[in-house]
Amino acid sequence: MKSTDKSLVPQKIWIVTGESFTQEIVKGARGSEDEGGLIGDGFQKPEIESLTTIKREPVELEKLKQEMKGFLAAMREMLDEADPPDSKMRLEEVVLSVEINGEGKVSLLGIGGKAGGKGAMTFKFKRSQK
Repeated sequence: MKSTDKSLVPQKIWIVTGESFTQEIVKGARGSEDEGGLIGDGFQKPEIESLTTIKREPVELEKLKQEMKGFLAAMREMLDEADPPDSKMRLEEVVLSVEINGEGKVSLLGIGGKAGGKGAMTFKFKRSQK
């Protein structure tokens, strides 16, 4: 394995995160909910608008390394248990999507983590040829 010049390794990594939210917008309607006495459909239904904000978050390299090490160790343990040697079926490949939030927390996509912006990556685990 090639040695890396420590002065070239950054102390922080920037994570680009996106945070989505929706809001209801009623265009051209009055604030009253009274519908009585109107001819036709005087009530306007709100439109749902989705917005996404994109930002960059600095994450300490050491924190991200520790999170990744813990996540990968847990995945190895789970995959070893999911594929016992005496099983009639073999697990050949597993693909996992992972989130990294702006705080550097690593979790399976859609599971856990705090609300807020997140970035995703995919890991592909393949059986080693012995």
